[in-house]
Amino acid sequence: MSEQHTSVVGPVAGDGDRRAQVHRAVAALNAHDPAEFAATYSADAVVHTPASPEPLRGRDAVERDTRQWITAMPDMTMEVEEVLVDGSTAVARLLFVGTHTGPLSLPSGEVPPTGRRVSVPMAVVSRQGGNGTTEVEHRYLDMLGLAQQLGLG
Repeated sequence: MSEQHTSVVGPVAGDGDRRAQVHRAVAALNAHDPAEFAATYSADAVVHTPASPEPLRGRDAVERDTRQWITAMPDMTMEVEEVLVDGSTAVARLLFVGTHTGPLSLPSGEVPPTGRRVSVPMAVVSRQGGNGTTEVEHRYLDMLGLAQQLGLG
């Protein structure tokens, strides 16, 4: 593939740029820097995640959500297992690992700390906008597995 792709809205970043953005976002998460992580999203980004009853709307919502996960699991890490890129779209297969030592807000309500360690596989499909940030993202994670590992089900 060439480094320059064209879409119906004009040129989009090449695969290397898009791949680098995914790794930058994961590095910010692993550094527990919610502001830097959120900076990889557009100001009006929309993030669909089963961990929230409504889509996250905007960079500020992404930052708040990230802070909540870091509060719930201060040792959390994200491992990139695979990244596939096609133009402005990236698909990442990830592994989320952390110890639940703080309150965790889930669609079913707030879960007090359990002290349990979790390991949750995820997939993330994201589309980058013209300014180089993520505009739309769909996160897929094993919420049942997370609940079972936390001793909730």
